[in-house]
Amino acid sequence: MLDALQENESVRREYLKVAEGGVYLEPTMVQTVLGSCLGAAFHVPSSGMGAFFHAFLPWYAEFEDKGASSAYRFVDTSIALVVEKFARLGVRPARMTVSLIGGANWLVGERASVGTRNVEAAYETLDRFGIRPEFADVGGRRGRKVFFQSATGELKIIRLRDALGQPARPAG
Repeated sequence: MLDALQENESVRREYLKVAEGGVYLEPTMVQTVLGSCLGAAFHVPSSGMGAFFHAFLPWYAEFEDKGASSAYRFVDTSIALVVEKFARLGVRPARMTVSLIGGANWLVGERASVGTRNVEAAYETLDRFGIRPEFADVGGRRGRKVFFQSATGELKIIRLRDALGQPARPAG
């Protein structure tokens, strides 16, 4: 399997900030950093298409001040937008894989944190579309640096220091 961090001149690179996302028809290396925000990686193995978003808030309906921001600001509208864009390309939800990343909780034990609510919104919204994530790296106190290869669906996730400044521990 190709290492997601390997340089490849033929692959476009895109860095997503908060409230950004996209559907990628051509191979693209997507990078972002997630704390309490939620990212979702969509991949269509049969076509090599992918999508990724970096959403800040859980549910569109909960906020009176929607602002002039993109649909990628909210987890629920981000998922709906990606599913809609794929549907226009003839891709049904059953043909895509989904991974959820992020939703960290900076305050230990805080049940109603934005990170927790972002994760809940993702599962609830995906369920409405009949989609079950194949992979999830969510919650905890550490942010994550994420690399996503849209053409292969490969993810590389690097855990950052937690809110108390503790370094990430190697897995294993």
